[in-house]
Amino acid sequence: MSVSPPVDPAAVHRRLPESLARRLDLHWLAECASTNDEAMRLPLPDPGSLTVVGTDRQTQGRGRQARAWQSWPDASLTFSCLFAFPPGTSLAALPLAVGVALAQALHALGVSGVGLKWPNDLLVAGAKVGGVLIEAQSRSAAPIRVVVGVGLNLDLPPDFHPDGGIPATALARHLSPLPPRDALLATLLERLDAVRAAYLAGHGFAPWQEQWNALDAYRGLAVAVRDGERETVGIAAGVDDTGRLLLDTAAGRIACCVGDVSLRPLA
Repeated sequence: MSVSPPVDPAAVHRRLPESLARRLDLHWLAECASTNDEAMRLPLPDPGSLTVVGTDRQTQGRGRQARAWQSWPDASLTFSCLFAFPPGTSLAALPLAVGVALAQALHALGVSGVGLKWPNDLLVAGAKVGGVLIEAQSRSAAPIRVVVGVGLNLDLPPDFHPDGGIPATALARHLSPLPPRDALLATLLERLDAVRAAYLAGHGFAPWQEQWNALDAYRGLAVAVRDGERETVGIAAGVDDTGRLLLDTAAGRIACCVGDVSLRPLA
């Protein structure tokens, strides 16, 4: 497994456009339990600022439905962005917008075969290379505290076997030479800041819907959507303007809301 040098916050700032570098508050930790938890404890940033917490080693990372998110020192890029949005901001489709931003960043770096799996998985050549976990806290008329957690595999141990039915991959298998984490992080933050600005301006998911559908790795395929013990089978037909997954079933087209739902392609 290859080793990527530690992140240098000063190098990240140097790689960003000056307008963003001035607004970036980057906290980089040698080790922590969860970057989402660390970010959630920080003071809310000004609306135009971007606060980020990252780590070289995350010991208790998690994904959707309380699944463990596995990462490896020097071979993962793990960070969380802290955003503040006005009360009432609709955040249901935010994971999808973030997915588009991450996919665009990888494409800009030269990675081919990038796709998305609803609602929050980042794929390369059909295998999972990263994921998104968004957590929010709101109190009456106060700004909504939103943490966007991102985990990206830079490399994988040779004996790694992922949980669940989707295979895993790493950027080192699709991008050679692999850029330093400073460069990867700077490219990702530029795209994520654009998502923050769009939501802050009230545009929501609308600017990202068409792009998400173009990146949908399962569109046109027969899939099963599971929500607890309930399973719905149909043909994946992209997402609507609120981020709901559209399924063409024997009974007609239905929309599945973002939530504790898993998606698997049928054999």
